[in-house]
Amino acid sequence: MGIARVLIPRASPTFSALGTLVADPTVDEERSLIAPVEDLPLERLRALWEELAARARESLQAAGFAEDEVTASWQLNMRYPGQNFALTFDVAHGTLSDLAWLDGNLGQSALALFNARHTEEYGHIREHELPEVTGVRLVSRAATPSPPVREGAAPSPRAAMIASTRPVQLGEGYDETPIVAGAALKPGDYVAGPAVIAETFTTIVVPTGWRAEVDAAGDYMLVRC
Repeated sequence: MGIARVLIPRASPTFSALGTLVADPTVDEERSLIAPVEDLPLERLRALWEELAARARESLQAAGFAEDEVTASWQLNMRYPGQNFALTFDVAHGTLSDLAWLDGNLGQSALALFNARHTEEYGHIREHELPEVTGVRLVSRAATPSPPVREGAAPSPRAAMIASTRPVQLGEGYDETPIVAGAALKPGDYVAGPAVIAETFTTIVVPTGWRAEVDAAGDYMLVRC
């Protein structure tokens, strides 16, 4: 395929767990409602969104977040009649208590937003057909701090220390292959293949003709020599 560089984040084996730890606590729920965009039942929409807001408020307060720490994205699901799947888009942003934007102009603004979203997704709209609402949705999110991304100057390259060797099958039979302890590697270290980097949660194979370089963030860049 001609690939000459491959980035391997050091935390890649634990991305799912890391994502859980750094993601903002979020409540994302919806309720079904079929209605033509030109005749929206505003009071029914309001009741459904208020129900979702109450549930989000209860869940996030139980997790220790005050209401003024929560942002709300009010959304609609819409499609053309007969389509299998609906498109979701924001109609308003604000707080869990703010529904002042919900008025008689919602249908017109929802149609414009749907047309833009449908064009973005499919490249066209149906000029002589009106879509329908299939549901209301509310995404409530409490912002939390994320870990900083490390940055720094390009480190000076240096060959990594070999911890041991062992027989490894890299496609041409078993050969004694250098083993490098990933935990000991620092930015600027490189490992020339063939070699194996033993990380805490994974193993990185460096094939013949490649080398693994530890960048300033502590991640690996496999480079074809």
